[in-house]
This record gives sequence, C-alpha cells and structure tokens, in this order.
Amino acid sequence: MNDSTPPAHETKTSPVQTRPSDGVRRIGFGRTFVLWLIAGLLLGAIGTLFALRWQYADPTPEVTPADYHAAKEKWKANAVENYDLEVQISGTQGATYRVQVREGQAIAAWRNDLPLRQQRTFSTWSVPGMFGTMSRDIEVLEKHATGKADALTPRLTLRAEFDAKYGYPARYRRIEWGSPVQMVWQVTKFEAK
Repeated sequence: MNDSTPPAHETKTSPVQTRPSDGVRRIGFGRTFVLWLIAGLLLGAIGTLFALRWQYADPTPEVTPADYHAAKEKWKANAVENYDLEVQISGTQGATYRVQVREGQAIAAWRNDLPLRQQRTFSTWSVPGMFGTMSRDIEVLEKHATGKADALTPRLTLRAEFDAKYGYPARYRRIEWGSPVQMVWQVTKFEAK
C-alpha cells in the first residue's frame, strides 16, 4: 500500500481554517461599539446638563423673606392707588393678564384680552394680589428656616425682582423642588395714573 494514499474507510477532512481578519473584525466591532456607546452617553450627559442649566440658570436673584417684606413696605409707602398693570404668566397656565386699579380697588381685569366676569378675580393680578400669592410661598420658606416644616411642606426656590421706584414684584419665579411645575410672571407694563 502506498503510504501517501489514505485508507478507503478514512475520509479526508480539511482542518478548519479561520481568516486572521475574522478575529480582528470582531475585536474592532466591539471597540467601535463601546466607543460609540461612550460618545452617546457623554453627549447625553452634556445635553442634560445644558438643559438643566438653561432651565435653572435664571439671573433673577433668590428672594428672602426680608427682601419680600422690604418690597411690600416700599409699595405701601408709595401708596399708588391708581394704575394699569399688564402681567405675562408662563408655566402650566400661561396667559397675559391686564388689570385696572382705581382708588386701590381692581375695577376691571382681562385674561388674554377676554374680560374676567367675576369681580372677586379682578384683584388676583393687582399688586396686592401678587404680594398675597408670594406671601404663601414666603411662609413656606420661613417654616423651613425655623424647622417648623413637616413632610408635606414643599421645598421651594423663589426668585424675584422688585421695581426700584414702587416696590411691586416686577418678576417672580417659583420653583418647587422635585416637580416640573413652576410659575413665572413678569410685569410687562405698569402705568401709574
């Protein structure tokens, strides 16, 4: 028998051959995937930080109870009894309110140029009404400062700018921690009559 000829009952099988590029390609794919994953995570984190900074980086200063009380006293000292006011509200219930105040009483009000019908709602966006809204939030800050807040008392960040001449709240922003709900108002027109 010839040594070079395999026996009839044995079949010739060829060894499995792998191409050197298969292993390299798999490693390359894994590295590429990981690099893209890291890049995506970094871009997502940067985008999130940018969005948070845009949302919370408000140049309006934080208001303290002392700031609030000083502005309210300034408003009382100026005794503006007759004025027209326009306030732009943004947030979950954005709108534009206009109010006419004569002899210290709100006599007419509009929401998005439609007249309000219930007289009790006229004063909400008068200056005393805005101070009243702020006073409830200031009380929350004071409860936290004195340790009298309970578990249901919200954590707030309040920002405000008060008019230098009259003391009315020209801009106000209320941020409730852990909640997407926030309210911002800006006085766009104030005319003493």
